[in-house]
Amino acid sequence: MLLSLVFLAFCCLGRFCVLDCVLDFEFSTMATHARVILDTRVQLLRPSNGKDQAYYPVKLRITHDRKRRYYQTELPPLTELDWKKIEEGQRMTVTQREVFHGKREVEALAQTIIESLVPFSFPVFKKRFLNPIVSSSDSLQEMFKAHIDRLEQQNRISTASSYRCALKSLLGFHRSLNWNDLHPEFLEGYETEMIVEGKTQNTIGIYLRSLRTIVNQGRSLGLIDNDLYPFGKTSQGKYQIPSSVNVKRALTQGEVQLIKDACPVPGSRAERARDFWLFSYYINGCNIKDIAHLTWDNVDFRDGMIRFVRKKTERANKGHQVKISAVLSPIAEEVIKKYGIPSKDKTDYIFRIIDKGDSAKAQYLKQQEFTKAINIGLKQLARELGIEKNITTYTARHSHATALIHNGASLEFVMDQFKHGSMKTTMNYVDSIDDTKRKDLARLL
Repeated sequence: MLLSLVFLAFCCLGRFCVLDCVLDFEFSTMATHARVILDTRVQLLRPSNGKDQAYYPVKLRITHDRKRRYYQTELPPLTELDWKKIEEGQRMTVTQREVFHGKREVEALAQTIIESLVPFSFPVFKKRFLNPIVSSSDSLQEMFKAHIDRLEQQNRISTASSYRCALKSLLGFHRSLNWNDLHPEFLEGYETEMIVEGKTQNTIGIYLRSLRTIVNQGRSLGLIDNDLYPFGKTSQGKYQIPSSVNVKRALTQGEVQLIKDACPVPGSRAERARDFWLFSYYINGCNIKDIAHLTWDNVDFRDGMIRFVRKKTERANKGHQVKISAVLSPIAEEVIKKYGIPSKDKTDYIFRIIDKGDSAKAQYLKQQEFTKAINIGLKQLARELGIEKNITTYTARHSHATALIHNGASLEFVMDQFKHGSMKTTMNYVDSIDDTKRKDLARLL
C-alpha cells in the first residue's frame, strides 16, 4: 500500500514524455528553455545502401509558458539510430560527432538570446536566432559603431561626430547599454540626468534622435518587438523626444550696422571674424562649410552673383541639385578680394580654408578649427562693440532671414532664398522677430 502511494505521488509530481512526437525527456515549467531535438513529426526519405531509411530534421525547440515553437537549424537530417548515438555520446561516427558539437553550439546560442530577452518574445527570438548579428547583448552598441563607420566611409564626418557624441553620452549614463534598456523609464532617466548636467533641450534631442535612428534599424531587423518599441507619444505610454527650442539667434539691424561700422585692428582675429561674418550674412547666411567649399567657378563677377549647392543637402538631393543664388554685394566682393587666393583653375577653393587633397576628415577638422577661431574673434568684437548677445557664425544665417522679414519679404521668399524643403523649417526663423516689429505690425490692425 505504501509503495502504491509513493508511485502515485511520483506520477502526480512529474511528467515523463515518451512520445511527444520527438525523442526527448523534460519537465514542463514556466521558464523559457531551449533544446535541439530530432523532430519525428516530419519524416524525410533518403536512400542509403539501396534501402529507404526514415530521416528526420534536427530542430531547435523553444518552450515558454507551456508553449512551444520549432526552428530550423543547419544540422543535417538524421535517423533515430543516429540520434540515439548522439544523445548517448558514445561510439559516434565523424558526422555524428559533428552534429553532437553543433547541437551544443545551437543550444548555447539560443540560451544566450533567451537571457537577453526580458520579457521573452517568440517573434523577437526567431529574428535574433536567424540573424547572427543580434546574438550578443551589446549588439546595440555594435550597430551604433557600425553606423558611425558607415557615415565616415560616406565622408559624412560631421554627422558621424554627432553620433559618436551621442553614443559616448549614452554610455556615460549606462555603460552596458543594450536592447533590454530601451524602455520609456530608462530614456526619461537619461533625459533627467542630462538636464542635471546642464545639457540643453536641443542637445538632448539630437542625442536621442541619433539613438532612435539606430533603434529603427534594429526594429527593421526584428531586434526589438513592436510592442517594446520605446519611442512615441507620451499619451500612449511611450517616450517622446523633447522638441528643439528656438533660441533667438538673430541680431537686430542696429547690431548688424555696428559690426559693419566696426574698425578692429588690421590683421587681428577680430577683423577676420567680422569680415567672414559679414560675408556669410550677405551670402544668404552661408555657413562655414559652404564658404570653405566655394570655388572660383561659383562666382560670377560680371553678373554679380554667387551660386552654389549646399553641402548639407548635396547628398540628399543627388538627383536634383538645387543651387543657392546669392547677390554678390560690395562687402562680399571685398572679402573675396581681401582673403581669396586667385587661381586660373576655376575648381580651386577661393579661401583655401581647406585644400583639394584633403581627406574628408582633414577637411572637417580644418573647418572646425576655422569656425572656432572665427567665433573667438566674434566674442572679442562683441565685447568691443558692447553687444551682449552671443554672436557666432550661425548667427549670420538667422540675422539674414530676420532682416529679410523685417524689410517686408514674404515667408515664401525666405523659403526660396534658403531653399528650404518645407515651410516648417522657414518658420523656425519667425521666432527671431523682435517685439519692436510685432508692435509695429500690431498698430496696422
